[in-house]
Amino acid sequence: MLQATRKEALNLLDLGIASVEDIDQAVIKGLGYPMGPFQLLDLTGIDLAYHVGMEKYQASGNEDDKPSPTIVEKFNKGEWGKKVGKGFYTY
Repeated sequence: MLQATRKEALNLLDLGIASVEDIDQAVIKGLGYPMGPFQLLDLTGIDLAYHVGMEKYQASGNEDDKPSPTIVEKFNKGEWGKKVGKGFYTY
Protein backbone atom coordinates (compact mmCIF):
# COMPACT_ATOMS: atom_id res chain seq x y z
CA MET A 1 0.00 0.00 0.00
CA LEU A 2 2.77 2.40 0.90
CA GLN A 3 4.56 1.93 -2.42
CA ALA A 4 1.31 2.32 -4.38
CA THR A 5 0.51 5.51 -2.45
CA ARG A 6 3.97 6.92 -3.15
CA LYS A 7 3.81 6.03 -6.84
CA GLU A 8 0.41 7.68 -7.25
CA ALA A 9 1.52 10.75 -5.28
CA LEU A 10 4.52 11.19 -7.59
CA ASN A 11 2.30 10.67 -10.63
CA LEU A 12 -0.12 13.39 -9.44
CA LEU A 13 2.81 15.74 -8.85
CA ASP A 14 4.50 14.93 -12.19
CA LEU A 15 1.23 15.62 -14.03
CA GLY A 16 0.78 18.91 -12.19
CA ILE A 17 -2.55 17.84 -10.69
CA ALA A 18 -1.69 18.70 -7.09
CA SER A 19 1.11 20.21 -5.02
CA VAL A 20 3.43 18.40 -2.64
CA GLU A 21 1.70 20.00 0.33
CA ASP A 22 -1.82 19.18 -0.91
CA ILE A 23 -0.92 15.55 -1.59
CA ASP A 24 0.73 15.12 1.80
CA GLN A 25 -2.29 16.63 3.57
CA ALA A 26 -4.74 14.47 1.58
CA VAL A 27 -2.85 11.32 2.57
CA ILE A 28 -2.58 12.35 6.22
CA LYS A 29 -6.19 13.47 6.60
CA GLY A 30 -7.86 11.16 4.09
CA LEU A 31 -5.94 7.93 4.65
CA GLY A 32 -4.90 8.50 8.25
CA TYR A 33 -1.18 8.08 7.57
CA PRO A 34 1.11 9.70 10.18
CA MET A 35 2.96 11.60 7.44
CA GLY A 36 2.57 12.22 3.73
CA PRO A 37 4.52 10.43 0.99
CA PHE A 38 6.76 13.44 0.32
CA GLN A 39 7.51 13.93 4.01
CA LEU A 40 8.44 10.24 4.15
CA LEU A 41 10.61 10.49 1.03
CA ASP A 42 12.47 13.41 2.61
CA LEU A 43 12.95 11.42 5.81
CA THR A 44 14.17 8.19 4.17
CA GLY A 45 16.15 9.94 1.43
CA ILE A 46 15.34 10.82 -2.15
CA ASP A 47 18.72 9.39 -3.13
CA LEU A 48 17.63 6.04 -1.71
CA ALA A 49 14.35 6.18 -3.67
CA TYR A 50 16.34 6.94 -6.82
CA HIS A 51 18.80 4.08 -6.37
CA VAL A 52 16.08 1.56 -5.46
CA GLY A 53 14.06 2.58 -8.52
CA MET A 54 17.08 2.28 -10.81
CA GLU A 55 17.98 -1.15 -9.39
CA LYS A 56 14.41 -2.29 -9.86
CA TYR A 57 14.37 -1.01 -13.44
CA GLN A 58 17.70 -2.62 -14.29
CA ALA A 59 16.49 -5.95 -12.92
CA SER A 60 13.09 -5.89 -14.63
CA GLY A 61 13.62 -3.79 -17.74
CA ASN A 62 10.11 -2.46 -17.10
CA GLU A 63 9.84 1.29 -17.76
CA ASP A 64 7.25 1.57 -14.96
CA ASP A 65 9.97 0.67 -12.45
CA LYS A 66 12.11 3.70 -13.31
CA PRO A 67 12.14 6.49 -10.74
CA SER A 68 9.68 9.28 -11.51
CA PRO A 69 10.98 12.36 -13.34
CA THR A 70 10.63 14.34 -10.12
CA ILE A 71 12.79 11.86 -8.18
CA VAL A 72 15.43 11.95 -10.94
CA GLU A 73 15.40 15.76 -10.93
CA LYS A 74 15.73 15.99 -7.13
CA PHE A 75 18.49 13.36 -7.15
CA ASN A 76 20.48 15.21 -9.82
CA LYS A 77 20.13 18.52 -7.93
CA GLY A 78 21.39 16.89 -4.73
CA GLU A 79 18.08 17.63 -3.01
CA TRP A 80 18.03 14.34 -1.15
CA GLY A 81 15.81 15.28 1.76
CA LYS A 82 16.28 16.01 5.43
CA LYS A 83 19.87 14.77 5.56
CA VAL A 84 21.01 17.61 3.28
CA GLY A 85 18.46 20.21 4.38
CA LYS A 86 16.36 20.21 1.19
CA GLY A 87 14.15 17.79 -0.61
CA PHE A 88 10.47 18.32 -1.20
CA TYR A 89 10.62 20.60 1.84
CA THR A 90 13.38 22.81 3.23
CA TYR A 91 14.81 21.95 6.66
